[in-house]
Amino acid sequence: MENLTTLERAIRLQKVDLFSDLETDMLALIASVAQQTALRQGETLFQENSPLRALYVVLEGRMEMDRGGQSLFTVGKDETIGNWALFDDQPSVVTARAAENTSLLRIDREDFFDLLSDHSEITRKLFQALFKRVRTLLTTGLAKDSGIPAPEENQNPGS
Repeated sequence: MENLTTLERAIRLQKVDLFSDLETDMLALIASVAQQTALRQGETLFQENSPLRALYVVLEGRMEMDRGGQSLFTVGKDETIGNWALFDDQPSVVTARAAENTSLLRIDREDFFDLLSDHSEITRKLFQALFKRVRTLLTTGLAKDSGIPAPEENQNPGS
């Protein structure tokens, strides 16, 4: 895959949940620190229990996630790997390996923090997105535990 322009990287980043509510100029700033990388089929991106210092967006191809040699799931085009790596320095719980030739965007945690320190408006929007995501997860989990449909699952307009 040929290298994407900053605008093309921004468009791809807009599909990431964490960044989906950001304005175009904010996405362009994040895209400016995103690096494009490629893996050949079978190459390992990172190992289970190793430090994870970046978020990755699959541009093309597929990545296989496994734990202890057991395949768990695959990640494909416009999906992310290492969502929490930008905020958390815990080691990876999976090994990520290219299931086929794969092109990725990489956002390094340190570059991301440098960007946030210079642009507080991005930080504010990201916190809103994170809390929205946590609230959705909690609401869905609580609804599942209680047997009551989560608000977004309740399709009956009369209720």
